[in-house]
Amino acid sequence: MKRAILAAAVVLSAARCATMVNDTTEKIPVRSTPAGAVVSVDCGNAPLYGGVTPTTIIVPRAAMPCSITLAKEGYIQKRIDFQRQLSGAASANKTVAAPVGAAAALIGFLVADHVSGLNADAIAGSIYSATTAAAAAPANAFDARKGGAYKQVPGEVEVTLDPEPTTPSPPR
Repeated sequence: MKRAILAAAVVLSAARCATMVNDTTEKIPVRSTPAGAVVSVDCGNAPLYGGVTPTTIIVPRAAMPCSITLAKEGYIQKRIDFQRQLSGAASANKTVAAPVGAAAALIGFLVADHVSGLNADAIAGSIYSATTAAAAAPANAFDARKGGAYKQVPGEVEVTLDPEPTTPSPPR
């Protein structure tokens, strides 16, 4: 009984690997040339005011769409759109689920090996893939819902603001 509880605790704690590694928010450094641009954030429930460059904004990893706008008097404002991508930490869920898939594949191989006409290697491979995916599914769903499965790209922003065009004064 104690072993079953310990195994369940390990599986449940590992069942959200990406969120434990990444957290649900991401810090993104923002710099501009010239410095002193106001950063406005439009990313889910992130604060709208991101500070003045150079600064670091904090955005939800799950936010989609997500963008920032940099504005400074005398310069053309620039908008930066972020792309939500799968984080490398999300693959940890499959790694944690692999032993479940390996155990099921071994059983499938042993059973199929005793039945003539069956390709035990192919059956074991199919069982491994299916059970590993099924074992990782709850963790993948948790990480996707909480945002830990994602990252916002670019992971840092450096922008050169262009001066606003000036119109010549009419002659007097």
